[in-house]
Amino acid sequence: MTTKYIRIVSIILLFIAGFQFTGYCQLYFNEDMVNVKGEVIDEMTKEPVGYVQVLNMRVRGGTMTDAAGKFSIQADPSDTLTFKSLNYKDKKIAVKEIFNTENGISKIELSPVKILLGQVEVTSSAPKVNMTGIPMGKSVDVPVELRSDYFASKPKTLTAISKPLSFISYYLSKDEKEKRATLTAIHSERDWKILSLVYNKEIIEKVSGFKGDALEDFMLFCNAFNALPVNASNYDVEKRIRELMIEYLDKKSNQKKPAE
Repeated sequence: MTTKYIRIVSIILLFIAGFQFTGYCQLYFNEDMVNVKGEVIDEMTKEPVGYVQVLNMRVRGGTMTDAAGKFSIQADPSDTLTFKSLNYKDKKIAVKEIFNTENGISKIELSPVKILLGQVEVTSSAPKVNMTGIPMGKSVDVPVELRSDYFASKPKTLTAISKPLSFISYYLSKDEKEKRATLTAIHSERDWKILSLVYNKEIIEKVSGFKGDALEDFMLFCNAFNALPVNASNYDVEKRIRELMIEYLDKKSNQKKPAE
């Protein structure tokens, strides 16, 4: 009795499982397949997007849009198509939504991927190429306001014969004199900044050993007679300070001698 009861229960369970399997599984047949047509366009510009992948993940297959963004694919009405393209977000659409359009051709809009890039400045250290073929003059460091109205550099003596008026104006014109004085001051200040790296109060104090007022007095003497070039080295500076120190002490000793 027990064995017979078990068999009956087993048969009932098999029937129930069979009905459930039929309810939850869907069979796909070729006659159920439909021809899905569409056109993929850009969501922003409404322009066609060519060569987009149209994938049916159920069958692990698909197709690709042509250059005009159009495609055609066989699929079951219950399928879902996935659209993939570079620089666009992936999009999934059910076949029913595409197939149920008025003319059977649906427009699928893809959203472009927007990436905000920081400002980029491109510079080059290579010399510019002269594409015009016109000879280019040398660049001048002198500001336009300080350039001479007559000559690019100091005129030679023979220029007084070929261009006497310009030669005279170059030397006698007030504006020309002010321009040259300004340029001299600029160059002097620039040269002093370079020289001050190796010639300064600390160096003079270190070499001479003077302090206080004696140091200040000796510095004035050095500044008046140092005659150092702009590109002087540490050795040249220290050597020149020692030479000036001998002259300075000799001058001071002569000043202290009583007049005969």
